[in-house]
Amino acid sequence: MALIYPANIMVIHKMPIDAKGKPATSVGRPRGSNKEDTIARLLPAARQLFAEKGYAQTTFKDVGRAIGISHAALYSYFPAKLDLYLATLADTQALLLPYYLDAIANSGSLRERIVGVLLASADAHDRDSSITGLLAAVPIEIRRHPELNEALIGQNNEVIEVLKGIFAEAKKTGEIQTAASLDNLVTAFLGGGVGVALFQYGMQNSGSLREAMDVYVSMIEGLIFRTE
Repeated sequence: MALIYPANIMVIHKMPIDAKGKPATSVGRPRGSNKEDTIARLLPAARQLFAEKGYAQTTFKDVGRAIGISHAALYSYFPAKLDLYLATLADTQALLLPYYLDAIANSGSLRERIVGVLLASADAHDRDSSITGLLAAVPIEIRRHPELNEALIGQNNEVIEVLKGIFAEAKKTGEIQTAASLDNLVTAFLGGGVGVALFQYGMQNSGSLREAMDVYVSMIEGLIFRTE
C-alpha cells in the first residue's frame, strides 16, 4: 500500500529541492540535454533502486547507469544523494495524491472514504510496486539515517490532515465511537494497510494487491468472520 506518511516524515514538493530546502541547481547540466525529460526518466529509476536496494546501498552510479548517463552528470541535477532521495519521495507522493483526494472527495461516509483510499493505494501498487517499496521503507530509513529525519521533520502533509479531519467528523456524527486520538486512528489505519502491501511486496507475490486489499477491507468491515 503506497500510502503517504505522517506529517513529521514526508512532504510533497512541486519541484526537486536540495537538503536545505532550496531548488536543486542545474549548473553544469550536460549540453543538449533537456532537464525536464531527464528528470522524468531519472526519478522513476531512482524510486526503483531506492525501493530495492535502500537508501544506503543506492549510489549515483546505479541511478546514472539505469538511465544511461554518467554519475558525474547526475550531480548537475542533484548535488547529493539526499537531494535525489527527497525529490524521489516528492515525485512518488505527487503520483498518489490526486487519487487519494479523489477517493476522499467522492465518498460520503468515513467507511467509504477509508475503503476508497485503501483501494486507490492498492491500484497504485499494482501499477508500480516500487511505490510501495519506497514509501513503506521510509520510517526505517529515517531511523537509520538522521539526515533524512532532519530534512523531513516538521513538514506538513495534506493527506494526513485530511484523514484526521474525516476521522474527527466521523466522531462528531457518531459514525465511529472511540476515545482513541486522531493520531492513533490514522496510525492504525495507515499501519494496517501498509502492512498488507509491504508483506505482498516483500514476498514478491505475483497476485494483485487489489485482491488482497479487498480481503483486508472485508476484515475491517467485519465481513470475514462468521457470527452466530
